[in-house]
Amino acid sequence: MQQSLAHLFVDRVNRSKAAVATKYKENRGPYRELTWGDFGRLVREMSYGLVSLGLNPKDCAAVMSTTSHLWVASDLSIINAGAVSAPIYPTSSSSDIEHILNNSQARIAFVYNETLLNRMLSVVANTPKLEKIVLLTAPSKGRSISDIKAPENLVIGLEELLQAGRDLQQAEPRLLDERIAALQPDDLATIIYTSGTTGTPKGVMLTHRNILTVVYDLPGIITVGEGDVFLSFLPLSHVFERVCGEFYWLQNGACVAFAEGIEHVARNMQETSPTIMLVVPRILDKIYAKVSAGIAGASGRRRRLIEWSIEVGKEVQRHLNEGRPIRKMLEAKFWLAEKLVLSKLREKIGPKLRLIVSGGAPATAEVIEFFNAVGITVLEGYGLTETAAPTNVNRVHKNKFGTVGPVLPSVQVKVAEDGEVLFKGPSIFTGYYRHDEMTREVFTDGWFHSGDIGVVDSDGYLKITDRKKDIIVNSAGKNIAPQKVENVLRSIPLISQAIVFGDKKKTLVALLTLDEQATTAFAGDHGWQYKDFADLLHLPELRKHLKNEIHEKCKSLADYERVFNFAILPNELSVERGELTATLKVKRNVLKVNYKDLVESLYKEESSSSSSALATSKSR
Repeated sequence: MQQSLAHLFVDRVNRSKAAVATKYKENRGPYRELTWGDFGRLVREMSYGLVSLGLNPKDCAAVMSTTSHLWVASDLSIINAGAVSAPIYPTSSSSDIEHILNNSQARIAFVYNETLLNRMLSVVANTPKLEKIVLLTAPSKGRSISDIKAPENLVIGLEELLQAGRDLQQAEPRLLDERIAALQPDDLATIIYTSGTTGTPKGVMLTHRNILTVVYDLPGIITVGEGDVFLSFLPLSHVFERVCGEFYWLQNGACVAFAEGIEHVARNMQETSPTIMLVVPRILDKIYAKVSAGIAGASGRRRRLIEWSIEVGKEVQRHLNEGRPIRKMLEAKFWLAEKLVLSKLREKIGPKLRLIVSGGAPATAEVIEFFNAVGITVLEGYGLTETAAPTNVNRVHKNKFGTVGPVLPSVQVKVAEDGEVLFKGPSIFTGYYRHDEMTREVFTDGWFHSGDIGVVDSDGYLKITDRKKDIIVNSAGKNIAPQKVENVLRSIPLISQAIVFGDKKKTLVALLTLDEQATTAFAGDHGWQYKDFADLLHLPELRKHLKNEIHEKCKSLADYERVFNFAILPNELSVERGELTATLKVKRNVLKVNYKDLVESLYKEESSSSSSALATSKSR
């Protein structure tokens, strides 16, 4: 194991100088490439530039940027300078930006573009420790740094930082090497702020050892090599993409292609032909819904062939996961399914895509099973910011859908009497920054309390059932795990998102959003008449169909877990309206407030046996 993340980076640059490290875009142009040697020089000059600005070892510097090679370069330049990085989500509110800058005591901040710069400038009057902001990309066309309204000498451009770095490097060529050599495994590497589903973000302190432990545990589980291309699009401010995308990349030496944004992933997949992706379940759901809509729209004979082929793929997967030999008859059926259907489905999804790792939120077992049946391995994992990302990952040779797999080699797990999952190991964080009391609250005898409820089966595979704080207690005192019910609802092809309510109530109700493409295709197949998607959502036929589907799917649940009424929201939940975190987790507290009247109306409708349940009110 390397001594620090900086040592890991320097070693990769030295070993792979001529290999392509990253692909990126500028101004919607074609993809450009940087070798490890070029990327190493960029980071080194940025590190020297930070030192020239007065950044000392153990100081903190912030990064507020979209996912890009410049985000990673900024982060690594801070770490290589012996300092501590503090990421800020580009979607963060002004109050969160201010809180993170002040809590971390950041002296320098990297900001990706002028839009994000203006948001940071709106709070600088209240962030006295912040001394300099580095703008990573050029101001809008026709403008220069001097045109930006900011306190004098506060903002500089990337080129100015690089030039200052080159000058200092020439004057003191060994200075940076000395700083890197001084780094120790238990030094603080980064403060990652939680995404704030429940309030003010907490600063999670992760050391070099915490992250390196995970990085060196992963090769035996997620095999990645220098010939792989990884498409990066999730927020690097989040621990999942940061550890598995950025730092594991340094360990394995693959090429990372940065997407232009989550909305451009499909096009960027065609341009870069990735072999590996990290996703949140919402991305899998969207791909699955699109493929399902295409299958539903196929002719009768063709549709039956596709459905048969997928079932054959599922059967093969079950045999592999259970360690059973594949019989000759099944082998012959699979050969035919692969030739006629499965290979063509993979071509449409991603011709070279071989591995997807899903994390950040619970995935639907049905969706994961589909991808694996088609021939694209999807491994669901689990971890928290406090655990330096994955504590658990499914295994390729034994992929148990509906679980998050066994723990990594360095991690211990146990389940407390109340069902809460506890972890211990060298990857577990050292505490919350400047919050000792809060740190003490989540540790018992060295065991970290995850806040999640789960069970560990006889094979050591963990199944997360819900967040402890999200548990619904109905009027009869029954404990209900909402995520369990929501996953059942999301397995209905038309439903994209589902949020269940029912605390202190006799029954459960749900708010639903529908996938527009899948729903319109379904309506077309059934000959329904409507003007547009908004009109379609009001059709009685659609509600009747959903009611029947929900009734059938809920048969697998206990009576008190079944959904008895629902509303269809007119829009998808969004980050911009504050309903989702940057990693697309639902902010339940926000939804409880925004849709309080709507949820209450569902109970009134239920009690009066009303059948009306379409939401026309928009999120506040």
